Amino acid sequence: MTKIITLGPKGTFSDVATSIYIGNSNKDYDIEYKSSINDVFRSIDSEGKIAIIPIENSLDGYVDQVLDLFSDGNLKIVKELIVPVHFAFGGNAKNIEEIKTIYGQFKTQGQCLKFLNSMKDVKIITTSSNMESYEKLKEGKQSEGAIIPSHMLKDKCDFDLTIGDVTDAENNVTRFIVVAKNNSEYDTSKQYRTSIVVHGEDKPGELSYILNQFSSHGINLKSIVSRPTRKKLGSYLFYIDIEGNYPNDSNVKKSINEIMKTNKVSILGSYYTV
Repeated sequence: MTKIITLGPKGTFSDVATSIYIGNSNKDYDIEYKSSINDVFRSIDSEGKIAIIPIENSLDGYVDQVLDLFSDGNLKIVKELIVPVHFAFGGNAKNIEEIKTIYGQFKTQGQCLKFLNSMKDVKIITTSSNMESYEKLKEGKQSEGAIIPSHMLKDKCDFDLTIGDVTDAENNVTRFIVVAKNNSEYDTSKQYRTSIVVHGEDKPGELSYILNQFSSHGINLKSIVSRPTRKKLGSYLFYIDIEGNYPNDSNVKKSINEIMKTNKVSILGSYYTV
């Protein structure tokens, strides 16, 4: 039985994404929960394992830690799925004015800024996961509250004070990726996206040259993010997403091969949405 590794415990958005993926695949999987993204990456140590992790949110952008862990190019993105994400607020107080402390996961805060900015004289404590925020809320300390996934509030517990939705946008979604040791098989019926990492050489006109390869070959650029190499100041990696499949789409192959003539390029994978 194939093992899926994801961020736990049960009830997290990663767990929700994993359940959606299993439901769409019509296969049996054994789920293994990890407490951090680092642990998830380290656990993909054989071809019989895959992982499901968040990489991008429509409000708060990319998960930098995930990009950094992909820098060596040893793992491949084989599929993606889009999951609606909404957050609620629960508090141990009779009214919102009594709240003095709010717990919120580091990426969650960026998706609920309007609500957080509306709170005056409140201490914001960053947690490592939405489940940690939920557990802090369950402790029941007066004047404390937490931003938690809406499904946790609805399905598990009622608190003295609740606000059903504190997300900045009603169409908020998170993009999750399915990661494995090897590439997936090419399916001609699917619309593909390809992710690459271009290792910067710190020379004039470098980024312009890279981007021109895509435009000159008619390739749609979906996103570009720069991250430090952590080797020296001013040295960067460019994480680029484009439409198409490498190496099966000829123009995609031509553009990337041209970039490979001047820069090291790591192919993170070509994949489609499930």
